[in-house]
Amino acid sequence: SSGVSLHKRGYRAVGNEAPLHETMAAAMVNLARYRGRDFFWDPFCGSGTIVIEAALAALNRAPGLARKFAAQSWSCIPEDVWTQAREAARAAEFRGEYRILGTDIDSGSLAIAIANAKKAGVSKYIEFREADATRESLPCDHGVIVCNPPYGERMLEQRSAQQLMRQFGRHLRFADGWKKYIISSEPEFEHYFGMQATKKRKLYNGRLQCNVYMYF
Repeated sequence: SSGVSLHKRGYRAVGNEAPLHETMAAAMVNLARYRGRDFFWDPFCGSGTIVIEAALAALNRAPGLARKFAAQSWSCIPEDVWTQAREAARAAEFRGEYRILGTDIDSGSLAIAIANAKKAGVSKYIEFREADATRESLPCDHGVIVCNPPYGERMLEQRSAQQLMRQFGRHLRFADGWKKYIISSEPEFEHYFGMQATKKRKLYNGRLQCNVYMYF
């Protein structure tokens, strides 16, 4: 009934080297209980999937609102049913000023993220900035960090990824006002990050087993 897989929301025309499924990004935003009130920051934003899903959550926008479904061509479903459903979804949306930041060290990934956010209709709610996650100053005293850093299997050589996590952990060591939700397939993530997680949740990014490490 969906046609194209449901995890494809319809806004990501281009992904970077190792994209996170849109539904996985949405799950992480949901785990963080983000609804638009806090400052939201993804320091490894890549093609922008997590910050785009954060904006969609803040707006209470229905998943896949802008995409088409195979069932729209079924004669047994009147066309006005789809029109009414979309109108009802739009009527349930919120409006507000949201503080959502996506940073990445790679300018090429940022260009893709900006294009994807524009296609998703949320570009005005997200600030994108080129920055090193291990050096960038915290945007404010309190907020939530949700990110998918490189973890070796697919993007960086494993030792480089481990060193990156060590540097990132040191950078955030005293960021007590920030809740952190970090997905990684590295089994020794807590060791390299330098902090034991408050809670862990096992998830699969495609076929890759990962954990979301949560720090409150």
